Amino acid sequence: MKSIKLNAQLLKKVKFTENGVAYIHVTRRLRRKLGLTVEEASKSVSLMDSIKGCLGWIALIDSEGEKSIRVRLRSRFVTVNQIAEKHHGGGHSMASGATAYSNKEIKEIVSEADLALKDYKENNKGWL
Repeated sequence: MKSIKLNAQLLKKVKFTENGVAYIHVTRRLRRKLGLTVEEASKSVSLMDSIKGCLGWIALIDSEGEKSIRVRLRSRFVTVNQIAEKHHGGGHSMASGATAYSNKEIKEIVSEADLALKDYKENNKGWL
């Protein structure tokens, strides 16, 4: 039951971009409030994979004691590793990780993912 309540609290924090990228920023303050380690908070990326109509999702996790933010990018169809590579990371085409060092960079990553999803939706049929 504790896990379900925790997931419910995290899901309340999910935001959506104009084109449907789901994202959550698990700040140090939120992690402390919920009693999560960085690793546990990183699992929040999996919470968003079953949101209807969501083709891409991002978890942003404040690191412990550092001024960096772990970025977990996931997608059903849109290639996300190119976004990760621009932001100190890499990975697979549909599952990648990166590191952001400012709120400005967080906004850039979310914006890039939103634009990639917009482009995908405009140029592909039957994705829903």
